[in-house]
Amino acid sequence: MDEGQNGEIVYSLSSHNPPRIRDLFNIDSRTGRIEVTGEVDYEESSTHQIYVQAKDMGPNAVPAHCKVLVKLIDVNDNTPEISFSTVTESVSEQAAPGTVIALLSVMDRDSGENGQMTCELHGEVPFKLKSSFKNYYTIVTDGPLDREKAESYTLTVVAKDKGVPSLSTSKSIKVHVSDENDNAPRFMQSVYDVYVTENNVPG
Repeated sequence: MDEGQNGEIVYSLSSHNPPRIRDLFNIDSRTGRIEVTGEVDYEESSTHQIYVQAKDMGPNAVPAHCKVLVKLIDVNDNTPEISFSTVTESVSEQAAPGTVIALLSVMDRDSGENGQMTCELHGEVPFKLKSSFKNYYTIVTDGPLDREKAESYTLTVVAKDKGVPSLSTSKSIKVHVSDENDNAPRFMQSVYDVYVTENNVPG
């Protein structure tokens, strides 16, 4: 409320602020306007405390202090991540339905709906994706395998979050079907008629 220099105020970031705050924010010394100058990341920290000081230009000025609490709003900027912990590269064609082929987990660093995901196995394959517990899945056999019809399968897992716009990622593994001795030899014909002239030399 003073006049002249006694009423002119200079704003600054307090020395109590950690260096990270000074990297992310700046304050206009004349207007007190605080601006974002670095890259703020909700996943790194959802809130920031900024300590501001105001000091007039008069002699023997005593600074005033306040705390500004900045709350970040999460946006869907992280795609889901798929991680396979175990993969069986080969499965017997006689494997029973429900045989575990792979173990995997999915995660999304976003929060709320941005971090909620659905996970599915693409394509018409004799395998299915089963949920073990939150964000953990297994791939198991879901039908008969026949190496004579298909020697291998490429299994593609797709994880999609519920953010707007939605982000998705996919990861594939290849599973070979190992052969079992499940086919007896067979002749192409049941009867062969062969004509041989007499008096041929042996062989």
